[in-house]
Amino acid sequence: MTNVLIFPGKGGNPHLAGLFRAAHPELDITHVTSLDEAEAKIGDAEIFMSWGLPRDIFAGAKRLRWVSSLGTGVNGLVDAPSLHRDVIVTATRGIHGTPMSEAAFLMMLALARNFVRSVRQQDGQEWKRFPPQLLKGKTVGVVGTGAIAQDFAPRCKAFGMRVLGFSRTERPIAGFDEVRRREELAELAGTLDFLVLLVPLERDTRNLIDAKILAAMKPTAFLVNLARGAIIDEPALAEALTAGQIAGAALDTFVEEPLPKGHPLWTAPNTIVTGHLGGFSDETEPGIVAQFSQNLTHFRNGDFHLMSNRENRR
Repeated sequence: MTNVLIFPGKGGNPHLAGLFRAAHPELDITHVTSLDEAEAKIGDAEIFMSWGLPRDIFAGAKRLRWVSSLGTGVNGLVDAPSLHRDVIVTATRGIHGTPMSEAAFLMMLALARNFVRSVRQQDGQEWKRFPPQLLKGKTVGVVGTGAIAQDFAPRCKAFGMRVLGFSRTERPIAGFDEVRRREELAELAGTLDFLVLLVPLERDTRNLIDAKILAAMKPTAFLVNLARGAIIDEPALAEALTAGQIAGAALDTFVEEPLPKGHPLWTAPNTIVTGHLGGFSDETEPGIVAQFSQNLTHFRNGDFHLMSNRENRR
């Protein structure tokens, strides 16, 4: 019986292992709730499932053959120094376009219509009217032009927005009015009403949104991050929000998660904080299980080249 170890991370859904057990009773599935426990049990595992990891736990993984990321990111998995080069690493992709797009619209609408103010007025039983902004006619800059961004961009067009993409290469992409090189972001940031981050965390995107980019944005502009926390220079953003350098931000991911109590972004002006919910929905976990099941069939048959979202480790 194939031994599978699942670590859904701190705060991960404990019922996820139950979904995998129901779908695959033939697997010997062990669910752990801490990184230390995962490291202690990794030696027995042939398949390991988790989100990205904050540290390398694979030194004792002598039987491991496949690491299946439960999310789109593979940070701390594919690049773990002690993970043997022959171990297959796959990600879970292709199921996040709709939830991420809807989350982005939730955030843009909430910022434009100052919905937080309305909720706080309700809490205080205050009846005060104020003029919300419209999305129609606004320009949204989208950093990243991959599958999720390509799902998001046409929805922006449906709202009457101008959509400007930023990518490594300048090329036409359906749904975008224009795609520019990422190096041009600082130059064009001042033309944007919304800056939405949908780009992977890589060496050249870490701290991409820094003090220079924030200073170039309009004071009426909003920042939305549904990518990875480390793409933003968080101290610079907290300073910009406190100083009123930009109008506000909606943030779903952070350098340290859960976001520590007392972190300045919790109380920054005109800032919405959500707990890494962007790609999560009532359809996410069934989608994860379905994608794993398809890859498991190829894995068992030795058709490793047919496994979807396989990372190149050579």
